Amino acid sequence: MPSRPTTLADYISILWRRKWIIIALPVVAGLVAFVITERDDPSYRAEALVLLNRANVVSGVTDTQDPSVFDSTRFLRTQANIARSPKLTTRVAAAAGVPGLTPDAILGASSVTPDSESDLLKFAVSSANASVAVLIANAYAREFTQFKTDLDTLRINNALREIRSRMRALEARGQSDGTAYETLTQYQSQLLIGRFLLTNSASVLQPAEGADEIGASPQRNFIAGALLGLVLALGIAFLAEALDRRVRTEEEIEETLGLPLLGRVSEPPLELQNEHRLVMLAEPRSSHSEAFRRLRTNIEYINLERKARTIMFTSAVPQEGKSTTVSNIAIAFARAGRRVALVDLDVRRPSLDSLFRVRAKSGIGEIVVNNETLDRALLRIALPATGGVTRSAIGNGGHAVSSGFQLNPSAGESTRSFVGGPSNGRSDSESVLYLLTCGTIPPASVEFLDSERISTVLEELGEKFDLVLVDAPPLLAVGDAVALGTRVDAIVVVTRLGIRRPLLHDLTRQLHNCPATLLGFVLTGAPRSDGYGYGYGYGYGDEARPSDVPPPATGRNWERV
Repeated sequence: MPSRPTTLADYISILWRRKWIIIALPVVAGLVAFVITERDDPSYRAEALVLLNRANVVSGVTDTQDPSVFDSTRFLRTQANIARSPKLTTRVAAAAGVPGLTPDAILGASSVTPDSESDLLKFAVSSANASVAVLIANAYAREFTQFKTDLDTLRINNALREIRSRMRALEARGQSDGTAYETLTQYQSQLLIGRFLLTNSASVLQPAEGADEIGASPQRNFIAGALLGLVLALGIAFLAEALDRRVRTEEEIEETLGLPLLGRVSEPPLELQNEHRLVMLAEPRSSHSEAFRRLRTNIEYINLERKARTIMFTSAVPQEGKSTTVSNIAIAFARAGRRVALVDLDVRRPSLDSLFRVRAKSGIGEIVVNNETLDRALLRIALPATGGVTRSAIGNGGHAVSSGFQLNPSAGESTRSFVGGPSNGRSDSESVLYLLTCGTIPPASVEFLDSERISTVLEELGEKFDLVLVDAPPLLAVGDAVALGTRVDAIVVVTRLGIRRPLLHDLTRQLHNCPATLLGFVLTGAPRSDGYGYGYGYGYGDEARPSDVPPPATGRNWERV
C-alpha cells in the first residue's frame, strides 16, 4: 500500500516536491489580476448629501413636538427606497441633460445609502467621466428633494382644494360669517403652514463638488490574486500527490521488494553527471565516494555467509544509475585490496567503456562469438589516488588502443595475490581494477546471453578473482537479465527513489523468478543527510581512510593465485 503523509515532515516533503506549482501558480494569478486591473478604464465617484428634517414633518402634519414617535431607521430606509423610484430617475435623466442617459443607467451607476447616525441620505454616482458623475449626483439630490416635497404635500394640496371648494359654496349662500366658514378658514391656515414646513423637509446639505477615482488597486488585486492562486496551488499539489504513483520512501521499496537496504546513493555533482565521470575516480575523498565505501562494506558483511563471488547488478528500467553504481562499487572494492573483475553484460546499452574512458578491440562479445581468449580481452585499470586512470591490456599482443590515458605495458601479469587485504603501506595508486567490456554487440542479445560460453567466462573469472561484478540489463526492459540470473551467484537490485509502483511490483515478481541469491537493493537518487556528509569535523585529508581498511578476517579465504 502506498504510504500516506502522517507527520509534519511528510507534508513539508510534499510541498517541497511540488514547490514549482506552489510558487508559479500564485505568481501567475497575481500578475494576471494586476494586468487586468491596470488595463481597466478608470472610474470616478461623486457623492452628494441630502438632509431630512423629520421634526418639521411631524410638527406640520401631526401638530406635535415629539419626533421620537417615528422609527428613525425605518423612516430613512423608506426615503432611500423612494429615491430609487423609476419616476424619480426619469426626472433625474431629464434634468441632468447628459446625452444617452436613461433611468436604468442611473439606477445601475448610483446608490442611495442612509446614514446610521444622522438623518442624511448619501447619493453616490459612478461614471467613467468625472464631470458627468458630479452632474448626475447633484441632479439626483436636487430632484429627490423636489420629488419628496411633491409626495409630502400631495394630500395637503388635495385637502386645501376641498376646503376652498366648501368655502366658496358657503360664500355663495351668504354664510361667510357663520361658524362653519370660520372653522374652514382655520383648517386652511393650518394646512398652509403645514405645506410650507413640508416644503423644507428635505434639502441638499452638501452638493458634489468633485469626483474621486475609484476601482480596484492593482497592488491590492495582485495580493488577492496571489492568495487565491496559493490556495489553488496547494489543492493541486496535494491532488497531484494523491494521484502520483511514484514511490517516495525507502520503507515502501523495502517492504515491496522484501529485500534489505544495502545503501543509499545521492545524486553526484552536476558537473560529473554532465561529463559522465565516476565520483570514485574524480572525487575519491568526497562524501559521495564515502557512500560507496559504506555500500561496499555492507555488501561484504551480508555476503559473508553466502560467499557469492559473481554478483549481478540490475534494475527495473534504464536510467536508474545501475552502471555508475556498479562501477563505483567495483572501484571501492579494488581500492580496499580486493581482486575485482567488472564485466559489462548490458549488451543492448553498454556503457562501462565510456565511464572508464577506454576503447578495446576485444570484449566478451569477441570471447563468445570469435573464441577470443579472456587474457587478451581483459583490461587492467590502474586507480591512482588523484582520480585519473592508467589503463593497459593484459596480453592483446600490445594492441591496446590509447584514448588519452597512459599505457603501462610492463604491467602484464595476469594474476596477483592479496592475502588479508592490502598492506598498510600500499597507496591508492597501486589499486587495480580489471574490466571486461562488452566488445562487439551481437545481433541477438538474448541468444547471446543464453550461450554456455557466458557461463564458462564467468566461472573462469570467478576462479581468477575474489569478486566478479556484472553490469546486467534492466530486468523489466528485456529478458536478458532473467537469463543472466541463472549464471550468477547473487543479485543486487539498483532502484531509484521515485520509481512507479507498478514497475516496483513487476520487479518484485521478476526477482522471485531468479534462482540466484538476492542480497538486497541499493537506493539511488536519495536525498543527502547531514550524517552522510560527516558534518561533525571528520575530514578526508588523509590518504588512507578508515573505510578503506577491509573488515576483520571472518573465515573467508581472500587469497587468490
